[in-house]
Amino acid sequence: MSKKKKHKSRWKYYYWFMVVTIFIALIFMVRFVLNSSKVYVDRITPIYPHYIEWGLERDASLRIKEPYFVKTNPVFIRKDLDKLSLDSSIYVPLIEKSNSGSTLKDVNRPYLIWKNANSDTIHVLKNNILLQFLMVSD
Repeated sequence: MSKKKKHKSRWKYYYWFMVVTIFIALIFMVRFVLNSSKVYVDRITPIYPHYIEWGLERDASLRIKEPYFVKTNPVFIRKDLDKLSLDSSIYVPLIEKSNSGSTLKDVNRPYLIWKNANSDTIHVLKNNILLQFLMVSD
């Protein structure tokens, strides 16, 4: 009689194991779909002014607004370096200690970012200093 009781109660463990397994698989599938559905900003796409307070994604892209992302490889346009050198919080990471060759990745947050349609220049406003980055074509 006790064998039948043990056998009858085992189905609950299998049931809950399958429910948890399906739930975990569903989480991974949704995450994969969200990561693969990123739309990267190109020359045609405008970026309306956004105040960026968050860090970069795992693939070093910058989230603007779901599903729009900006690749952080645009190169800094070097002009008015005298004005830029007055603010060391921008000058040091962008010019002196740049690991990526003075790209958008080197700008510390928070900052305001925007881009006009049909333009290859990304504008960043940080500490009332306008920085411009040129989008490189892959």
